[in-house]
Amino acid sequence: MDKDKEKSIHEFSQISSNMQEWDKYLHLAVKIKRAKGQELFESGEIWNKLYLLQTGEVKLIRLSNDGKEKILWRGIAPCLLGEGPFFDGLPTLSFFVITKPSVLYSFSAETVYSVLLKDPLIVTSILRNLSQKVRLNINQNCCLSFSELSSRICMYLYQRMHISENRKQFYAVPELTQQDLANHLSVHRVTLNKTLRFLEQQGITGPYNRKLTYILDVDSFLNLIQS
Repeated sequence: MDKDKEKSIHEFSQISSNMQEWDKYLHLAVKIKRAKGQELFESGEIWNKLYLLQTGEVKLIRLSNDGKEKILWRGIAPCLLGEGPFFDGLPTLSFFVITKPSVLYSFSAETVYSVLLKDPLIVTSILRNLSQKVRLNINQNCCLSFSELSSRICMYLYQRMHISENRKQFYAVPELTQQDLANHLSVHRVTLNKTLRFLEQQGITGPYNRKLTYILDVDSFLNLIQS
């Protein structure tokens, strides 16, 4: 698979960047530790701080009016959280949930405007993170419009794919239940289950399990991603 295609797959649902330029400013922030399952901010709140996720992982979630959950993207350390609501000053309609034990640094608005934005490297870092999220949203919209569900499932599994030590077996660690994956891909769980069974019947993947899902036919798996 070519590098551009591989990069676009990783920009389908996850955010991560090189954030070394922030290290010299960490002493100006408040260090926060959050356990798995905790919320960082609730929907409807005003963000008056900018967050750097130093270690761990979070997911950004939006709830529909009838309570259905949509996972918008996953933030994998290191990355910034909340640039949009921080700079536009509007209540956030989504919320972050910690998916792995995390360490974050919280920068106050005063620090951001009086110190950080005077550093061109920090400004570039903020723009880079925002640009990644814009690209991610565009990629997701295109996938929803043009890609079959089997292709979108394989894209997600590809991001979580590993190879065994003897380099003979490919497998993915999805980390999402079928319901969570259905929410992430904006489909009903029954529809997702039918497509997962189709992939299994075609010998492309093994049975779906959030802890370990085998990729049995790598060529067909990659062809679905590229279709």
